[in-house]
Amino acid sequence: VHPKFTRLRTTMITFKKITWDQILPIWKKYLPNMSLETNSAMCLFLNDGKILEKNWEEPIYDLQNMEFTPTFWGAFHNDKLVGVNSGHMTLGRLYRSRGLVVLPEYRKKQIAQKLLMKTIAQATHERAVACWSYPKTSAEKVYHTQNFISSGVEFTFKYEDDNIRAVRVFDEHGLSNFLTPKE
Repeated sequence: VHPKFTRLRTTMITFKKITWDQILPIWKKYLPNMSLETNSAMCLFLNDGKILEKNWEEPIYDLQNMEFTPTFWGAFHNDKLVGVNSGHMTLGRLYRSRGLVVLPEYRKKQIAQKLLMKTIAQATHERAVACWSYPKTSAEKVYHTQNFISSGVEFTFKYEDDNIRAVRVFDEHGLSNFLTPKE
């Protein structure tokens, strides 16, 4: 057998839903400053139902986001967990992608893109109008491969490197209905 094909067989990656207990050690090691909760209370653009300016300094939080059920995804090389991501619905049928990590020795193998695809599929399954995230600037290309649009404006959480706002809209009509102020 040609060595190239042998290498492909030995690096077969499988993707499946995982548990909070499985994702937590990866997050603790590779995202030590991330809030280690199953869900995030962060919101995308809204504060008390009003659209925020895109240049706001601090993230907005709404504890109602903590009530949604999260989904955790894992990428496995044989039995080794080599990549993770999670997602959960937030207010206004906006789905949050959160905690995308691939172990350093498995990067540049399209694993991050496939984990993001799983999260997007879950978002559409749950009838979200859009999927959003606050990825690190270094991960922007991964999000662009999955048709996310970034704000182009970097910002820094007090605990982490530069981030961007990224969103992928599935239902523009549903999103505009959500963003239009009710009278």
